[in-house]
Amino acid sequence: MKLLVTILFSLLSSQAFAAEKGEKGFVLDVNVSGFFSPEVTKATIKSVVKGSSAEQEGLKIGDQIIAIDGCQIPGCDAKKAKKSLQKQVGEMVLLNMMKPNGETYEANVALQ
Repeated sequence: MKLLVTILFSLLSSQAFAAEKGEKGFVLDVNVSGFFSPEVTKATIKSVVKGSSAEQEGLKIGDQIIAIDGCQIPGCDAKKAKKSLQKQVGEMVLLNMMKPNGETYEANVALQ
C-alpha cells in the first residue's frame, strides 16, 4: 500500500508543475501518459499573467504548446518539459504554439 501511495504521489507530482503559478507568466493544463517514462500528451494555456513576457509574446488562454525548446508534444519527456519550464530567471524558453483555429506561432518567453 505504501508503495502504491508513493507511486501515485510521484505521478501526480510530475503533473504538479503544470498547475503552479510562477516565473513562467502562465499556467498550463497538462496531460501526461506513461508510468516509468511519462510523456506530455497535451499542454494547454489555462491562464496568462498580465504584464508578463508570456502575455507580450501573445500567449492566450486555450492555445496549445506543441513544442517546448524543440521537444515535440505529444511525446515530450515530462521531466525534460518540466526542466525547460524551470530555467533560471532571465533565461528564455522557446514555445511552439497552436491557436484553437490551428494557426501556429513561436513565442520566446523570458522566465521572471
